[in-house]
Amino acid sequence: MNGTKRRRSSIPWGLIFNMFIIGLTIGLIVFFIFSKDGFIDLLNSGLKINVLWLIIGLCLYFLNIVLDTYIIYLFVRRSTLSFTLWQAVIVSMVGQFYCAVTPGASGGQPMQVLTMTRMNVKASNATAALIQKFLVWQFTLTGYSILAMALRFGMFVENLDFAMWVLTVIGFLGQVGTIVVLLLASFNKNVTTKVIGGIFKLLGRIHILKNVDQKIKKLDESLTNFHNCNKDLNKDKTLVIKVYVITFVQLTVLFLVPYCIAKSFGKEGVQMFDMLCAQSFVSMVSGLVPLPGGSGAAEYCFSAFFGTTFDEATIKSAILIWRCITYYLTIIISLPFAAVRKKKVAAEDAAAAGAEGSLSK
Repeated sequence: MNGTKRRRSSIPWGLIFNMFIIGLTIGLIVFFIFSKDGFIDLLNSGLKINVLWLIIGLCLYFLNIVLDTYIIYLFVRRSTLSFTLWQAVIVSMVGQFYCAVTPGASGGQPMQVLTMTRMNVKASNATAALIQKFLVWQFTLTGYSILAMALRFGMFVENLDFAMWVLTVIGFLGQVGTIVVLLLASFNKNVTTKVIGGIFKLLGRIHILKNVDQKIKKLDESLTNFHNCNKDLNKDKTLVIKVYVITFVQLTVLFLVPYCIAKSFGKEGVQMFDMLCAQSFVSMVSGLVPLPGGSGAAEYCFSAFFGTTFDEATIKSAILIWRCITYYLTIIISLPFAAVRKKKVAAEDAAAAGAEGSLSK
């Protein structure tokens, strides 16, 4: 024995997962391009694609991002007057990127909070604003789905198989459950404190978390500030109504992208409202899958809900174009903002460390 500790071999699960997602994404793209009735076959078929409709679809997608930015600005500006529209753009882009590349879009809001704290927005104010925004989004999406089911129930009965019905029900219940949990966390401080405090104590007993009492005290202070921010936000009824209307418009323009793709393929008989209803369910169901961008599930749901709109010769190309506009393009345009922000944070941390080192000398 030379006194050195042997390193435990560990499996890099994070790296394996990332490689799996990259492989799945590349595999899906290759499949939709080169397989039978894929994008290459579509181009060789002589079908004239109306590029103008695709440009309209792109414009609708960008309008969705503009509206997302404005909603963030409205929520945060109420508590932080120094918050600018350009900062809202950065926060929106950071959220878009990390929602796209993390499982279940779980990394978006935490990175947005971190970004806003670097912009001198209090963490409690940033968290309250984002949870309010997410609640509005969930309520509007769920309402959209209920309206779609009520008005186009026959369409879903005819076109969906048993597996998709199960996924649809699970997706709907998942959305409702998420809303209930967030409402409880937002407006019932005592229950939230007891639940999270209980989790902290459990983690302390199994020696995963240290200084449990101190962390629970800090949690109680943060939740008090957070709930005060929530109450303050909800007092502004004009703001609440305004963001619900804007979110409804945001979802609508995003859900119209498949309609534009159908029109670009010359599908003259498609009904706009039917496609809005179908896309609302695609978003609801695929959002449950704990993979970045709902990879695999989003494509499957699209083919299930739009199987009658696009025939076998066009469905694969429609899925590819839809994912390029609404997902891959998101990563491309938001990556520079996330990368720049990461470098800036690293520089700030290095400067802070240098300052602390100078003071300690």
